[in-house]
Amino acid sequence: MNNRLLVPRKTPGLLDLVPGAAAAYSLRSLSNSYSDPVVTVRRSSDDAEEDFTAAEVADGTLAAFCGAGDGFVKQWWDQSGNARHATQTTAGYQPKIASSGVVVTEEGKPAIRFDGSNDFFSAGVAGDFNSLHNGNAAVFAVLTIGLSASPAALYLIVGTSSISFTQIGAQIFYDDRSGINENAYRITVQRGVAFTSAGAITHTNAIQPQQQFLLSQIIDIANPVADNRLEGFINSGVRLAGNVETDTGSASNSTSALHIGGIGGTYQYAGYMQELIIYPSDLTEQRELVEGNIAWGWSV
Repeated sequence: MNNRLLVPRKTPGLLDLVPGAAAAYSLRSLSNSYSDPVVTVRRSSDDAEEDFTAAEVADGTLAAFCGAGDGFVKQWWDQSGNARHATQTTAGYQPKIASSGVVVTEEGKPAIRFDGSNDFFSAGVAGDFNSLHNGNAAVFAVLTIGLSASPAALYLIVGTSSISFTQIGAQIFYDDRSGINENAYRITVQRGVAFTSAGAITHTNAIQPQQQFLLSQIIDIANPVADNRLEGFINSGVRLAGNVETDTGSASNSTSALHIGGIGGTYQYAGYMQELIIYPSDLTEQRELVEGNIAWGWSV
């Protein structure tokens, strides 16, 4: 008779399966070995601050800390091991994670809410994310775009602090300007080139406001096939189709830290974010593995 005690195996975290991220932000633990906090939260009642693990965000500990007030994220911890934490020290620019004592959620799971006005994080230092500007990269995010059904013009996910569009990294926005891309969502990568010549995919109706989705963005600047230099996918493999503009400009290194959610009141993300992973390679061969883990973690 076999008397061995069977112990269930842990499901590997994303960074256990696919290590090497340049930065990894999430409201879940991304590695079985990760035990540090995922967020540092400031409560509105007295501006006290506290660190919270993923379990504490979800199990009521964070809500209890906030009491009947609101909670705002001062720091979104980088789980990659590179200590590129996403921070916001100005209270009025901090995204919300709890409202009137209740943790903000999307599809029943914790989320960070960017108000579309001035919320954003700054991560790392100049040069930390140059792969977004002059090399291959992969960006994965769990998002819900728009706080209303009629979004404004631009939603920035990842970029530097330049507002001239000359050093923007990866972004997604609803383009309501007149012309060929009117009323369509776009994902773009820009590396030291003018806005109109940036690599872009325009995809009408692929992404809807107020619906949670997984965005995957693969950047391969060496690919000779124009529409494969920038590939976008939603919800684990649905390739975003549409007009593809090739990147005809030269690369440019970043001169500032990375910004997440906006660039200080000018171009801002309005919506919810639950996870953002940045890899310094195109990760084409492992994209489906990453997407599968994220889809399992967020049921998206």
